[in-house]
Amino acid sequence: MLERLGGRERLAYVLHDAFGLPVPQTARILGSSPEAAARLAREARERIRGRGAVRTEGERGRQRAVVDRFVAAARARDARGLVSVLDPDVVAYADGGPVHGVAAVSETAAAFARSVDVSRPALVDGAVGAVGFAAGRPVSAFAATLHRDRIVTLSLTTGEARVRALDLSFPDS
Repeated sequence: MLERLGGRERLAYVLHDAFGLPVPQTARILGSSPEAAARLAREARERIRGRGAVRTEGERGRQRAVVDRFVAAARARDARGLVSVLDPDVVAYADGGPVHGVAAVSETAAAFARSVDVSRPALVDGAVGAVGFAAGRPVSAFAATLHRDRIVTLSLTTGEARVRALDLSFPDS
C-alpha cells in the first residue's frame, strides 16, 4: 500500500503515523508547514485505509450525525455515547503523537471539549469535523475519518494560527 503513495505522502505517513513523530518535527523533516505535514499524513492515512472522499451527500449527512453525537458526548463526558461512535481501534493524531483506543481518545475528546466555549460543525480539509471557538476565536479543530458509521481516526489541530491555516467550510454559513 505504501507504494501507492507519493514520496512526500509516504514520508509524512511513516514519520507521523508509523513512528509517532509529532507534527512539528515531521514538518521540519519535510521542509513544510505543520499544517501541510498534517494534511499529507491524513491524506496518506485515508488512501492506505481505502477511504477517500465522501461519495454522496447522504453519506456525508450520516457522517455529520455521527460527528455531532461525538461532540455532544465529549462535552457531556458521556462514556457510553463516546463508545457508541468510536471504533474500538480509534486513533487520534495530534502534536504530541498518536493516541490509541477508545479510553485514551475519549480523554482527548473531553479535553478538546473543555478547552472551547462552543464548537461548530465544519468540513476540515474536506473531512467532517468541528472547529472549537474560545472568546470568539477559532482555537482548535478536528477532522474525522469514519468507517461503517464509527470514527476510526481523528486529526486534531490546536492554536489559532494553525486552525486558520486549515481549509475550513461551515455548512451553516
